[in-house]
Amino acid sequence: MILCEEDALCWLAAQIDHTREFNICVARDQMVDRGMMLWQRQKRSSPINPLKITFLGESGIDTGALRVEFLTEMVSGIEIRLFEGQEGKGKIPKYSLNYLDNGLFRVAGEVFAVSLAQGGPAPCFLQEWCYKYLATGELIDVTKETVFDLELSPLIEKIEEAEDITAFTGDILDCGYTGQINVESKANIIRTILLHATTKRTPMLNHLRQGLDVYDFLKVLEANPEHCRGLFVAGTVEEVDSHYIVSSLSPEFSTSTVKQLKEKAILNYFQDFLLELEDTDSEDQDSLTVPKVMQWLTGQSHRHLRLCDRQGFRIVVSFEHDCLVHMPEHTVCFPIVSACTRTITFPAAHLNSFEEFKQNMFVAMRCGGEFHRV
Repeated sequence: MILCEEDALCWLAAQIDHTREFNICVARDQMVDRGMMLWQRQKRSSPINPLKITFLGESGIDTGALRVEFLTEMVSGIEIRLFEGQEGKGKIPKYSLNYLDNGLFRVAGEVFAVSLAQGGPAPCFLQEWCYKYLATGELIDVTKETVFDLELSPLIEKIEEAEDITAFTGDILDCGYTGQINVESKANIIRTILLHATTKRTPMLNHLRQGLDVYDFLKVLEANPEHCRGLFVAGTVEEVDSHYIVSSLSPEFSTSTVKQLKEKAILNYFQDFLLELEDTDSEDQDSLTVPKVMQWLTGQSHRHLRLCDRQGFRIVVSFEHDCLVHMPEHTVCFPIVSACTRTITFPAAHLNSFEEFKQNMFVAMRCGGEFHRV
């Protein structure tokens, strides 16, 4: 029985077939495009099996972190490539018949289902009407308040404000309207534009539904739309923040009081580093963010979807004080991260101030995001 979102996620996880593995070997470059192509070409198993990821040229063995990082990048990349919308208003499928013909929306649905079942992020960026279509297969609650189309919503606003709408005759006819074009018909015209914006995307949403059904998930969506809504609708999932990471730290302090003082100072630097990233308002997609720090540490940039996973989430923090003893000639070393075991080791000898810590972290994250340690 599904009584909440947690139950739906646990039900999904229970549907995984462990008799085989769904193996994908992909390069980090063009991960989304290559990932979707390789996903489609896999013949020996299916997405119903446990996903196992190998990154080309890296020695990391997938015990969970590689899979989660792959799913994180795929869900984010699919959102950018196959969906469109405005920040804060949710997104809708792009009207692309070649994407549809190539089966990309079906693959996207499978990726979303696997991500929900196997520890990845939720695709919570859809507009409400899109989710209701996924859950029911019908267009429900199609209004100007619930539907936002980058091209047609501005047209609706112009028609609403205009005293003479004949200037928009061509745009109105292109939307399939066949009635009289006058001020008295505004409501019918706007309704037609909304139906045009939504009905032309139903083939894309149907393919998404087919992909989501890889675990027979549609029957859960149809029976429990209110419990699964938070997994798909924009604005329902909180981003990882500094508190989520810092409250999960499990430091292994030294027995020496002097070393402990240094270690606690480093933890303070780490917290200040995260807080500074939170306060930085940058539109640059390549800029560092708190979710990116989370992904660097664990492979995932999202909060854990299941309560049991959130409660058991820990990042082990250790400290290396003797690197200068082992390597007297070196001048700098960087944190060592094991995403699979969720462990980070800070080089205490090189982190004597917040500015040193910040510079060290920036270099480490920009140059050390791959899995080269086993």
